[in-house]
Amino acid sequence: MSVFEGFETMRLVRTGPNLRQTAERHIAAIHHRAILTRLRQFREQLERDMAPEPWTVLEAPMVLLLADVCDALGLTEEEQADILGPEGVRALAEELEFRSRSRMPINERQVKALECVREHGRINLSMYRAVCPHWSDETLRLDLVDLVAQGLLTKNGAKRGTYYVLAE
Repeated sequence: MSVFEGFETMRLVRTGPNLRQTAERHIAAIHHRAILTRLRQFREQLERDMAPEPWTVLEAPMVLLLADVCDALGLTEEEQADILGPEGVRALAEELEFRSRSRMPINERQVKALECVREHGRINLSMYRAVCPHWSDETLRLDLVDLVAQGLLTKNGAKRGTYYVLAE
C-alpha cells in the first residue's frame, strides 16, 4: 500500500486564520448587538422607573454616563442615538451646551499644570507637586480633576499610576 493511495479522491478543506477571523467577527457582531440591546433596555428601565419625571433629570446625569459608555464602545452616532432615545439625545445636547458655556476660568496653579503637560507630554501628582510645592496634595489633585471635568486634560491609569495628558 502506497502513501499516496487514494490521494486523488481527498477533498481539501480550508482552515486556519481566515476561518478563525470570520468566526471572531461573527461573535464580535453578536456581542455588539447584545451590548446595544442591554444599554437600550437599561435606558427604557430608567424611563419606566422615573415616570412621570424624565430620566434625564437625575442629579448625576445618567445621559452623560450612557453617552460615555457609547463613546468607550466606539458606537456610531446612529447607535448612540438609538441607545439614548430622542429625549436622551436632546438632554445630552443641552448638557454639553451648558457645560461649554459654564466653563470656569482656571487658576494660576492649573495654568502651571497645563504648561508642564505641554512641556513634558504628561503630568502626575508628584510632577505637579514639584511645580506647586506650597499646596496640599488634595488641592493639586482637585485641580487636575477640575481640568479633566473642563475637558482640558484626560486622565489615564489609576491610583499611584494616574497621569494626565492634554485632551484631544
